[in-house]
Amino acid sequence: MKKSKELLFAAAFVLTAALLLGLCGAALRPVRVDYGAVWEPYLAEPKDSLDYLYLGSSYAYCDVNPSLIYDATGLTGYVLAGPEQTLSTTYWYLREALKTQTPQVVLIEASALHFERYQNYSQINVGYMPFSTNKLHAIFEAAEPELRTGLLFDLYFYHSRWKELTVQSALWALAPKGADQLKGYTAVEGVFEQIADGPFQREVKPDAIYRQNLADLGRILALCEEYGALPVVVFHPTYSQLPAQEYERIRSDVAALDPKAKYFDWSSQITSIGLDPTLHFFDPGHLNRAGADLFSPWVGIFLTNELEVFPRAQTEENAAAWRASAEHWLQAVPSEQE
Repeated sequence: MKKSKELLFAAAFVLTAALLLGLCGAALRPVRVDYGAVWEPYLAEPKDSLDYLYLGSSYAYCDVNPSLIYDATGLTGYVLAGPEQTLSTTYWYLREALKTQTPQVVLIEASALHFERYQNYSQINVGYMPFSTNKLHAIFEAAEPELRTGLLFDLYFYHSRWKELTVQSALWALAPKGADQLKGYTAVEGVFEQIADGPFQREVKPDAIYRQNLADLGRILALCEEYGALPVVVFHPTYSQLPAQEYERIRSDVAALDPKAKYFDWSSQITSIGLDPTLHFFDPGHLNRAGADLFSPWVGIFLTNELEVFPRAQTEENAAAWRASAEHWLQAVPSEQE
């Protein structure tokens, strides 16, 4: 009997210590509301309320403003992307995202097909995922081995921030976050001054790296089929482009992975979309705020007209929230147009 009580006490002590360490780590970890990996506001969206999900790298979260897609079409969606996010991480993002949403369409911004196996932001992209079996898989499959300790225990990465911590910042970090007006989008301002020197060529990675990334894309496409969502693989209009034959190679490979998947190469459709390189690019790869203001409604109309994606019914409360979000962005003028 005494031994059982000791074991229970030891278990309770370990559990309490783990909870306290987890709480300290969460308080010290910087709050993340933009530039990708924004899970808390995503999870605050009403269950099964989103018509589409937009996954990928910073090309996704800088170029696509879901509030303006809503204004143009009534479609609701979220950009659940991360900086330089690899397709292996994106697979686990989608698995986690599908716990709360049933999108009609999943758009995959495909620049990561020519990323390295590990890029520069695993700590952010994986670290900010909700703690779950999907995060554990991402830690051990999609992140560098040397980052695993910190990805399992936030305190390992962020303990040195204790000098910066205030009661207010700790409460803000620990407080539940609501749905916001960004919907995963991040506006960037400014124009790339050397844009006239482009288009610029992106690096084509060795075939072994490409094939591994393609296999991860295949897992994403299979997951979409499992959940009844149409996968749409896209390349955004950009002045940082792969060789033309590479886009065609990818088109063929996507069709081989899943004949039902859609593939669209918008990389060179800059003028047809209505974009002006001298006004609408933050850098050769990313649209600025003014560019996203044009591209986002174009994407929404494309989804409706070309793929016949139509808005689902919303509660009046959620519809009002989306209207307010759209109005916020329609009233805010990009700095270069002020």
